[in-house]
Amino acid sequence: MTFNREVAPKLKSDLNAGRSVLIFGPRQTGKTTLIQTVCAGFDHHLEYFVQLPSVRAKLEMDPEVLIRETDAAGERPLIFIDEIQKIPVIMDVLQYLLDEKRITLVASGSSTRKLRTSHANWLPGRIRLERMYPLTWRESVLVAGKSFDTKHFYGRLLFGGLPGILSEKNKEDRIDLLTSYTALYLEEEIRQEAVLRRLQPFRQFLQLAAMESGTIPNASKIAGLVGVSHTTVREYYRILEDSLIIHPIKSYGKSRSDVLRKPKYYFFDVGVRNAAAGIGHDPGILKFQMGTLFEHHVILELLARGHSLSYWRTKSGQEVDVIVELAGRKVLALEIKSTSNPKATDFSGLAAFKTSEKCDGAYLVCQVDRAQKFEWGVALPWWQLSSILWEMKR
Repeated sequence: MTFNREVAPKLKSDLNAGRSVLIFGPRQTGKTTLIQTVCAGFDHHLEYFVQLPSVRAKLEMDPEVLIRETDAAGERPLIFIDEIQKIPVIMDVLQYLLDEKRITLVASGSSTRKLRTSHANWLPGRIRLERMYPLTWRESVLVAGKSFDTKHFYGRLLFGGLPGILSEKNKEDRIDLLTSYTALYLEEEIRQEAVLRRLQPFRQFLQLAAMESGTIPNASKIAGLVGVSHTTVREYYRILEDSLIIHPIKSYGKSRSDVLRKPKYYFFDVGVRNAAAGIGHDPGILKFQMGTLFEHHVILELLARGHSLSYWRTKSGQEVDVIVELAGRKVLALEIKSTSNPKATDFSGLAAFKTSEKCDGAYLVCQVDRAQKFEWGVALPWWQLSSILWEMKR
């Protein structure tokens, strides 16, 4: 199944103009497929798949082979390097080629850990960084041919938005692929990246982290359940963050004693989260997980649109799920609830935020059919949120 990715036109435009791009994202979000599709439109391009041992060995032994091969490919060829994080040693050579305007570079990466720990050259000022996410709702419904379909939406909450998963029509095949993703990638790949000595504690941590996704984790509590130190738990979270499996959402507000400062974490895909948590993908989980899954869906849609997100919570228990800071210093407060029957009490957190902070708009993002005006904000159908944000950015 072929999906039209919304980042494709911008990527093509950049490469046509000679602007280099580095795309980071978890495995199987469609980075390689997207880049290869765009590269196919260029007359001269070279591809380096660094995950192949032979390719990696060649570049590690002689990084300057890139100079000789690109010079032989013609004037300023397009170079595609897949899984660039596996070979940080080539970054200095790439800087030389970019500074000399001898190549246009497009590269993909599924982890920042090795680049960070090896203090690699991130090519500052020479390359645009792009983040790749699973399919947005719009990208997936364009293929389904419907603007909204409840069955398709519930499927997204159960199975997530990885292109390879949505391409499978059979439920059992989807479950097998998500289980394999968790077992083979989230364990083996991350263990290799992080040089984990003991897999079992990390496996237990991974399940707890998935179950706690969307919350402020209690490192001490998780450490006690896993049997490691709270310092190790924090390092485990850093591993997931470096591997782009989780997104940290920081707290909003100044350094005030009454506002909590610890970050919340969200798994990058709800299907992977469900598999890693061990709760499965049966429709029955929607009865007790709808609120959590719906919140994840909305958060991931916002992240995929490139919005800067934070949350607001006071020590007295007042909270707002998402604070979006837009251009022009506009601040939007969002409370996310799966309800289709909103009430005035659902706006209590938004009311508290508007009373104590600058706020240019307050919305209860939910499953109503049409927007509804309340005293402290508007109950908004979740699929209309992107258009509201677009209007506010203008």
